[in-house]
Amino acid sequence: RLRSDLTRATHQKSRRAKRILALSGAYQPRVIIGIVFSILKSCCAALPFFALLLIMTNINTLTATIIGQAFAIVTLSVAGRFLFQYLTNITMSVAGYDIFRDRRLEIGEQLKRAPMGYFTEGNLGTIQTVLTTTISDLEGNCMLALTFLVGGFAQALAMTLMLCLACLPIGLVSLASILAGTAVLALIRRRAGAHTKDMQGAQERLVGSALEYIRGISILRSFGKGRESKGKVDEAFENKLRSDLEVTHATAGAMKLYEVVFKIASCLMFLVAALLYLRGTISLSSCLLFIVCAFIVFMELELLVDGAFLSKLLTTQLDRLDSIADIPLLDEGGDDIAPASYDIEFKDVAFAYGSREVLTGINLNIPQNTTCAIVGPSGSGKTTLCNLIARFWDVQSGSVFVGGHDVREYTCGSLLSLVSMVFQNVYLFHDTIESNIRFGRPEASRTEVIEAAKKARCHEFIEALPDGYDTVVGAGGSTLSGGEAQRVSIARAILKDAPIVILDEATSSVDPENEKELLSAIRELTRDKTLISIAHRLSTVRHADQIVVIDQGKIAQKGTHEQLASQDGIYSRFIRCRTQSIEWRL
Repeated sequence: RLRSDLTRATHQKSRRAKRILALSGAYQPRVIIGIVFSILKSCCAALPFFALLLIMTNINTLTATIIGQAFAIVTLSVAGRFLFQYLTNITMSVAGYDIFRDRRLEIGEQLKRAPMGYFTEGNLGTIQTVLTTTISDLEGNCMLALTFLVGGFAQALAMTLMLCLACLPIGLVSLASILAGTAVLALIRRRAGAHTKDMQGAQERLVGSALEYIRGISILRSFGKGRESKGKVDEAFENKLRSDLEVTHATAGAMKLYEVVFKIASCLMFLVAALLYLRGTISLSSCLLFIVCAFIVFMELELLVDGAFLSKLLTTQLDRLDSIADIPLLDEGGDDIAPASYDIEFKDVAFAYGSREVLTGINLNIPQNTTCAIVGPSGSGKTTLCNLIARFWDVQSGSVFVGGHDVREYTCGSLLSLVSMVFQNVYLFHDTIESNIRFGRPEASRTEVIEAAKKARCHEFIEALPDGYDTVVGAGGSTLSGGEAQRVSIARAILKDAPIVILDEATSSVDPENEKELLSAIRELTRDKTLISIAHRLSTVRHADQIVVIDQGKIAQKGTHEQLASQDGIYSRFIRCRTQSIEWRL
């Protein structure tokens, strides 16, 4: 059983070490060098044994030379430990920071290419936990775990080998103690492993609940539901506390047992050394030497009690990191395509969110440099149709073409470089207004930013702000009004200057007195572009080259304003409602 536990534990250590090395990628040589430094540090920690051996074997004939040699060995041990510990730290710690910086960037790139369906509320908690807690823990602990696993055993085995050479019975006691300790480590890992996934899940639920509470705080307050919703957050905190306590209770006894194993081993080595001396097998000096060694041979190994739980936690965290690495990507095998035209075509497109069908049998042509207005009742599929152009989702059947190429042939980057989008719900980053406008074209000059702001009719209100274009807006644009934030987002799209522009009710938050100027600027900007606009204002859609009416996921009508206004249908009813000043909600 002991041999089985040792074999299993050794295999698990090797597997974890291999996973960490595989994760290191280009930094693997640096990590391996750090491991070598850690082994050398452990060997230096064992050098005082030689000094003691030298003194004890010559106890009756000590000379200044022997004392000097022993002193030199101890000095070399101390200097070597400090040097190699320093080299281990600067090599492995820096490698750890580099590894997980690159990992964060890789995950960011993957998230940019993931379908929007991946970003469900449940996945957001996982993503948030992985990018913050999980990667931070791995960043701080991965290299430490390798040091624990390698250094502790290297020192103990080196000293045990020397003990076996000096006195086989003492060495065998030391070796048996290491095997017993390894078996207890396996027990700790098993007990911790039964709870670490639950602990990580509790952390994800905590993050998800907290995010939901913070995002919906205004709604909760307005409906007087703050206490009830806070109860859900409190419950998530309680679950996290419960899972942490379960892990502690499950491993506390075994962790103490691990410490006791080596304390008992030290006492046994003391006893064996004394008995061997009484029998005349070893000298008094050797007896004293082995007694001293009994209390230093397991010094580094005793620290592995923390490494045991740490290494199991790392296994769970590495599994969670791997799950993020399995993010579905939309553009695997895609090419960086530069199309000859910017015509948009839907051929027999069908799309559903899960089992809920949203679009069916969509056939639509939007020629290059024309304007297309998308109208229809709320929930009819207008925004979804536009999102399929940008490939935020993939169709269930049929195809969407841009410039004669199926959007699935593009990489996400090359496709989105062709599209500027202004959403109904504007999101601005916690940064300066200039940086938010420049987001679509980072190399743009201040002059170009100001020109785009003027076209979007937001230059004047920006100049009136305390720091002008250097004013920092709150996350999501919370420090600006809805109309101001929307105009900044339009300026951002203007500056990007993409050949295809999609406006998702981009003028819905603009004041009526500013709407005419803004529409004029948009028309001027998009004169030589392909424009798709979702709108409910008659002034926005009536001048479009083509109006498409969506109803219950299908195209109900197509044509110009004059053509559709003369037909009996949804569009003519829309006009009558507008005439009667009844709001037509989308």
